[in-house]
Amino acid sequence: MATEVGLDTRYNLIDMLKLVKDNRFVPFAEVLTENNPLLFDLPVLPANGILSHEGSRETSLPTPQIIKVGAGHSASTIRWDQYKEEISIFKDRVVIPEDTGILMADFPAFRAKVEDRHAEGFGQGVTNHIIYGTSVASPEKFDGLDVRYNVPDGTDPTNPSSTSADFAVFDMAGSGGDTTSIWLIQPGIDKIHLITPANDPNMGLKTEDMGRVYATDKDGTLERLEHRTELRWTVGLNIVDMRSVARIRNIESAVANLDAAILNLIFQAEEETFKGPEQIFAYVPKRLMTFFHIMAEAKMNVVYDKENIYGISLYRIGKILLRPMDALSITETSVTAV
Repeated sequence: MATEVGLDTRYNLIDMLKLVKDNRFVPFAEVLTENNPLLFDLPVLPANGILSHEGSRETSLPTPQIIKVGAGHSASTIRWDQYKEEISIFKDRVVIPEDTGILMADFPAFRAKVEDRHAEGFGQGVTNHIIYGTSVASPEKFDGLDVRYNVPDGTDPTNPSSTSADFAVFDMAGSGGDTTSIWLIQPGIDKIHLITPANDPNMGLKTEDMGRVYATDKDGTLERLEHRTELRWTVGLNIVDMRSVARIRNIESAVANLDAAILNLIFQAEEETFKGPEQIFAYVPKRLMTFFHIMAEAKMNVVYDKENIYGISLYRIGKILLRPMDALSITETSVTAV
């Protein structure tokens, strides 16, 4: 029996309508549906370089002076912190042997489905890198959020008492290798956004049909006919304002160990870290969404909100919208607060 898909279902009508490619509808059951909304929320802007972006962050605001009548005054100053962000080249290739293609009843449709899987896997890979990527071993990789917001401060995360602590990293005091994190992010042009090369007019994932080509097989000596599609996305991460991101880490992953005290840190981060009117999103792993479901049933400050232009049921904590994200690990190794 068919079931009508409404706006309040888990994979709702709005989500399904997004899955259209090559002028055809793609049933979401045929792809590896994974929720990683971060790519949809972050603006994408051109960098000022080919594979990097140089900028400066304000570290203090100018202050006025109080003078005597008729006395002169000097210009105020602003402190700046210069920084450089790298841009990485992500690439993938779809290869379908000719001998496989001719066996398909509808080869164009089969090839399109394979390309769909590669495109979705591509997006998942980029999202994983935005969170956990590091340039330590490979300088061609840009640093993700995990590297920048790593060590929690046990006293005051918004004003770290130790130079070893990172700004806005809050500690839930979990230990071991089965912890997770909540990422509070405020996307915006002057906050945090993605960057692409200055000479890239499209600013997004590019696919190019390379056609039917001869290529060596897995043995490297014999040739075969195959159909190829190239995928490429040149993208980096630019944090203009360090106060646009906060992390609550060392959260025990086991549902039985989760504590409603998480809300205390979420509210503290919201009030003391973020500035400006831009919307704040809380990106959480699915395990924590299970916990927030339980808290919603107990009416513990987690509520449904349908006051949006789509009329879709969304979770929120106060003014923060909850965004479940599969890319977030529940097996992070805890980092001791300093």
